[in-house]
Amino acid sequence: MLALRMLSEGGGGPNTELLWMLYVGMALFFLVVIVGWWTSLRKPDQPEVRHEAKKPSRKRSEKV
Repeated sequence: MLALRMLSEGGGGPNTELLWMLYVGMALFFLVVIVGWWTSLRKPDQPEVRHEAKKPSRKRSEKV
């Protein structure tokens, strides 16, 4: 009984003071989803650049 009373909304109805925060959060979430989807559809303009590993330079003591 106590759990049901704690979970009930009360006689005055639901508290909607912070409802705007829910809407802002949902809007940001959907904005991130749409931007992520849009960027995944784009093709890269330039081919991927590969850098080859350079050989280590010899020290002066090894030349002698």
